[in-house]
Amino acid sequence: MPTIPQLALLLVAIVLFAVGGGMSIARAWGERPALRLAAVACLVAGIVSSAIVLVWHGATRGGWIPIGDNFDALIWLATLLALFILYIQRHRRLGVLDWFVMPIVILLLGAAIIFGRTSERGYHDVVRNAWWWVHTFSAWGGSLALAIAAASGAMYVYVSRRLRSKSPVGPQFGSLERMEQVTMLAVTLGFALLTVGMITGGVQMFAEGKHTPIAKVILAVGVWVVYAIVLHAPINPSFRGRKVAVLSVVGFVLLLGVLLTVLLVPMGAS
Repeated sequence: MPTIPQLALLLVAIVLFAVGGGMSIARAWGERPALRLAAVACLVAGIVSSAIVLVWHGATRGGWIPIGDNFDALIWLATLLALFILYIQRHRRLGVLDWFVMPIVILLLGAAIIFGRTSERGYHDVVRNAWWWVHTFSAWGGSLALAIAAASGAMYVYVSRRLRSKSPVGPQFGSLERMEQVTMLAVTLGFALLTVGMITGGVQMFAEGKHTPIAKVILAVGVWVVYAIVLHAPINPSFRGRKVAVLSVVGFVLLLGVLLTVLLVPMGAS
């Protein structure tokens, strides 16, 4: 059961997230750099506070695995979603994203305070369902975003090939720059969601003692590495354009392999 100081620190995190979310909404009436920096600072401070509570509570009860403890499980989910917001805003500024995700983070932390006191009576179904839903949504939502990235990447490859051969290209395709922007935006969203899905799924598998097929692990890691390369391609100007488009398609092919493994290979098979 969480202690009073731990609950107090968690309340501080809730306040920080609420204040940061309020500042983000206030930016709708005028973009001010100072307000944006303050909102990011509140988000980072909230994440740090939540992480401290996780480490503190884990040390107190002698275990870090969130499955089986209502308090830890809900804070884990909230912290992962907050990190998701921070990551997306760092790479692609989507001003309205935290308007929708931040209330969920606050609700999860509030639920941790409420259900945290029932930890000794067993794992609450609400917590189990929340963990499962976050894993399912992030995994399939990430797959959908990466499918869009693959489609945009395939269009980029097709149009660039047509332009190189000096063949006519219809105006409905748009510019290569626009297709690259769509690809990178979809990869950013999909990569963040995929990372959350892998973490929540991996922790749940480990906690419940389930055996994950080796093929699924190898393919999943391969997908993550490919899209990590794509996402950070702008760091190297020479690694952009067609190379990024091709990798986005390759990554999605590997992702399809992961999905087929999940659907066709029973859990516990090697």
